[in-house]
Amino acid sequence: MIEALAHEKSAERLKRIVIIDDHPVVVEGWGRIIRQRIPCEIVGAATALEGWRAWRAARPDMMVVDLTLGDHKIAGIKLIDRLRMLDPTLPILVFTMHRSPILARRALQAGANGIINKDSPSDEILTALTEVLSGGNYVGSRLATQIALMNLPGRHGSSSSLTAREEEILGLIAEGLSYREIADRACISYKTVSNVSLALRDKLGAASLGDLVVKAIRYFEGS
Repeated sequence: MIEALAHEKSAERLKRIVIIDDHPVVVEGWGRIIRQRIPCEIVGAATALEGWRAWRAARPDMMVVDLTLGDHKIAGIKLIDRLRMLDPTLPILVFTMHRSPILARRALQAGANGIINKDSPSDEILTALTEVLSGGNYVGSRLATQIALMNLPGRHGSSSSLTAREEEILGLIAEGLSYREIADRACISYKTVSNVSLALRDKLGAASLGDLVVKAIRYFEGS
C-alpha cells in the first residue's frame, strides 16, 4: 500500500510537455535535456496540426514549439496564435534556429512566454524551460538585445511594420508558392494575395517578384 501511494505521488509530480518539431532527433534530444531537471512525460509532434491535436488530447503543462515546421516558415507562430486564444495561461516556449529579432518579436506578440535558440547551451535551455514552466518569461540574451535595439529611435526598418497577414503571405512567398497556391493555403482570394504582395514589395523595397522572394527568404533567416 505504501509503495502504491509513493508511486501515485511520483506520478502526480510528472509534468506533461508537448514538443513540436519536424525532426524526431530534436524532440528526442530536447526530451533528454528536459528530463535532467523536470520529471515529465514528453509528447512529440511533427506538424502544427499534430501539435494542436496533442494539446487537445493531452492538455499539457507546457508547449515547446518550433517556428518553422516542414516548408512553412511561420507555422509555429500561427499555432501559438490559436493556442493563446483558447488557453491564455498555457506556458509556451519557442525554440528555433532562426536568429531574426523580427520573428522573435512576432512570436512573443503571438503569445509565446519565451524564446530561445536551439543551439543554446544546455544550462540556458533548462533555465528557459523552468522559468516558462513556472509562469515566467524568458528570452535568450542575444535575441533580447536585438529586440531591444529594434525599439530604439531610428532603428525601425520597413519590415518591422508588417501586419500578421503580410507576414503570413511573405512566409508562403518564401516557400516558393504561386499566388494561386498562396490563396488556397491562406483561404483568401487571389486578388488579396496580389494586393498584399504589392504592398510587401513597397515595404521591403523589392524591385520585382523575384526580388521579393529573395527578401522573403532573408527575412525569415534573419539575414
